[in-house]
Amino acid sequence: MKACFEGHTMKVLMAESSPNWGGQQYRLVREALWLLEHGHNVLVVCGSRSDLAAHLRQHAPRIPRQEVRTWGGVAGLLEFFWKVNRWNPDVIHTRSGQAALWASLLHVSGWNVVRSRHMTLPSRMPLREKLLFRSGCARVIASADFIKKDLTVLAGVPESRVDVSGEGVDLREFHPGMNGSGLRAELGVPPDSPLFGLVAIVRGEKGHKHFVNAAAEVLKKLPSAHFVIVGDGRPDRMERLRRRVREKFPQQPSQVILAGYRENVPEVMAALDVLVVPSLKEAQTIVIPQAFATGKPVIASLVGGIPEIVRHGENGFLVTAGDEQGLAAAMVQLAESPDLCRRLGDAALELARRTLTFDSKMELLLASYRKAMSRSSTEAAPKHQKNGGDQGAATTS
Repeated sequence: MKACFEGHTMKVLMAESSPNWGGQQYRLVREALWLLEHGHNVLVVCGSRSDLAAHLRQHAPRIPRQEVRTWGGVAGLLEFFWKVNRWNPDVIHTRSGQAALWASLLHVSGWNVVRSRHMTLPSRMPLREKLLFRSGCARVIASADFIKKDLTVLAGVPESRVDVSGEGVDLREFHPGMNGSGLRAELGVPPDSPLFGLVAIVRGEKGHKHFVNAAAEVLKKLPSAHFVIVGDGRPDRMERLRRRVREKFPQQPSQVILAGYRENVPEVMAALDVLVVPSLKEAQTIVIPQAFATGKPVIASLVGGIPEIVRHGENGFLVTAGDEQGLAAAMVQLAESPDLCRRLGDAALELARRTLTFDSKMELLLASYRKAMSRSSTEAAPKHQKNGGDQGAATTS
């Protein structure tokens, strides 16, 4: 087997079979870029027609990638196996779906496989899924402590094989010195108006309707308040959201702004007074560390892994999911108490700097890779590593 030691330059193959774009794919890209910047070799294997492939082509062409025509059937299996054998990675990192299934077969044959879990687990898991977590990888990387607990209780994965690496933020991108006045001016929000924001893909579980309904309650007490929703979604979901805003705010449409998808998230966080995360279910969203690193408090639902970083009355407020009155009351309280808002924001910033940096999360990821590699270093070297492999650089296809 290849040597495994602190500081060893790794070859990491990241396999993603989902055709869609979301937080999982966003994190994959961030991890790949960090690994490249720190001297490691990375290859992303994804579907040729996937949103991830399109994103890599347009926004991150420096990340080496190889595209597969299909993930399904024998053809998909053989194409994936061929790419793995040709590149001969130290670690294969999967996240879900067909890639995790194919990688589980490689794990059994001696390859070093780790699997991330970014989402909550269903209370009733099919036996196949349980077996993939138990026996299809050397390590499982959970994005929150509660997911680790579910993996041990619901899937039967030994606790010793589950590592936790939550969401982290790049302090070079997000910091309190940023100026959001330009975005406020673009959106038509006066400098002295309270601005609450929701930054998320438009999907039912993200709680957009509860945010809109709570905003209507806030405006009864704070007519100067403004609200911005940053994010996009399927056309039918966007139309439902626009219709709800029109119905709830026939007289004040300019104070509830649908800003759509934005690349300038650091400027968005700088413009906000408070980030609101009204999710009905959530693992541990990246936007909370981003807000914290900008020195902004967060009002969030008491679900999933959110309470692991949002501490009620310390760096934000926690509200029961779906409680629109509670959500509105928390917004009014922070808008009417600038000193409290500032104190919570200062505590949020201190937590971000101390424990939520992306560098620290990546060190945890590297530690998981090393554990997976050390597992195999005590076993007989599989055939693929005795014979070596193609050690050349990955090509972009």
